[in-house]
Amino acid sequence: MIRYDDDYQRTFERERAFADLVARRGPDPATGATSMVAATAAVDAYPAAAAVFFGCHPLILLGAEVEGGAGTVSAAAGTLFALNLGTTIPPVGALVLLTFVANRWVFRWDL
Repeated sequence: MIRYDDDYQRTFERERAFADLVARRGPDPATGATSMVAATAAVDAYPAAAAVFFGCHPLILLGAEVEGGAGTVSAAAGTLFALNLGTTIPPVGALVLLTFVANRWVFRWDL
C-alpha cells in the first residue's frame, strides 16, 4: 500500500534541501567576455587616427579541429564598428580580435 503522505513529505523535504543548496551556492563564476575575429575594413573613409572606431567585417573560422589540420577563414555578412584601444592605425584588412566590453566592441593595435 502506498502512503501518499510520506511521499509528499519526502518530496517536500528534498525540494527544500535543494533550494537551500542553491541559495548557499553563490553567484556563478565569471565566464569572460564575448569575442570574435574580424578584419578591419574601409566603410566610408578609413580612419586617419588610432584611437577611433574602425569598420570591421566578422570572420568565420572553419576547418578540422585536429593538430596540424588546415583552417579556413571567410568573411561573414555584415559590418560592425570597434574602438581601437591601441596607439597605431591598423592597415585595411588587418585581422583583429574583438572583445565586447559593456556595450561596445574593442580591439588593440600597437604594431
